[in-house]
Amino acid sequence: MKTTQLRTLVAVAEHGTLMAAAEALCLSQPAVSKSIKELEARVGVQLLLRSGSGIRLTPYGEVLLRHARTVVAEIARAEQELEEMKSSVGRTLEIGVSLLAASIVVPDAIHAFRMRFPDVQLDVHEYQTTRLIDGLRDGSFDMCIGFTGEGDPSNEYRVTPLGNVSQSLAVKRGDPLAGEKRLARLREAHWLYNYTRKSVPAFWAALIARSGADATGEVIAPPSRMTVCTARRLYTELASEPGVVSVWPDLQLNEEIERGALERVALDIALPRLALSLIERKDRVLGGAAEYFIDCLKSKALPD
Repeated sequence: MKTTQLRTLVAVAEHGTLMAAAEALCLSQPAVSKSIKELEARVGVQLLLRSGSGIRLTPYGEVLLRHARTVVAEIARAEQELEEMKSSVGRTLEIGVSLLAASIVVPDAIHAFRMRFPDVQLDVHEYQTTRLIDGLRDGSFDMCIGFTGEGDPSNEYRVTPLGNVSQSLAVKRGDPLAGEKRLARLREAHWLYNYTRKSVPAFWAALIARSGADATGEVIAPPSRMTVCTARRLYTELASEPGVVSVWPDLQLNEEIERGALERVALDIALPRLALSLIERKDRVLGGAAEYFIDCLKSKALPD
């Protein structure tokens, strides 16, 4: 497969028609069509389905597109780094930050980085951790900083611990649930969770283990009413409603307690700690600026 063919496939997928892809690539439409046909002949399967409404990818095309985007992004980065070396012009460092981690470690690391590399452009994107992993995979991000759970991310990534953050349950200030110490009674409330729906079972299992209920044979089912929300502002508003039990990193919960919105639940067990991590692709070759930013992150790591 030729890189020009992969670029063409990516362009067709992004623009939806051969004509639009040709314009984006500064090529003629016949040249784009020929490139796709040669690629299909090379892999031995049909990659595109053509219709009056445009073009869509076949399942084979979807698989190849995922890899093509990675290859195209890597080549673009290689070209960019070579130009940087030749012209001494700083490149743009693409950093993904999880919704919960944005205010922890990262601001201090950025400040330290700018002291040494003031001309390197930083593009910082805030997303949910699962979206960050997708961005690492397709080359959108050089690195990501976020809270990671068990089994996430996979072995294709290098994960560097940046510290642990304690968590607590909280309710609206003055809510009677604030004095509740038993997990079994709290589960009847409406819960608000700040990570992913997929991670809820592992989180609840860890709570049960810490409560000792599994050792005694007591069965405490997960809350039947649980809202998952990763939008910080909306999360804060929902957490301020009566009868809602919300999960918070203590660093952020302390801010809400100080402004009088929430109070910590007097639960008789400690919640599992969150692991803050730097996540990179193992096969990614980083430039000097990116390596230094990683050093800045490590130097600002949280104490255990």
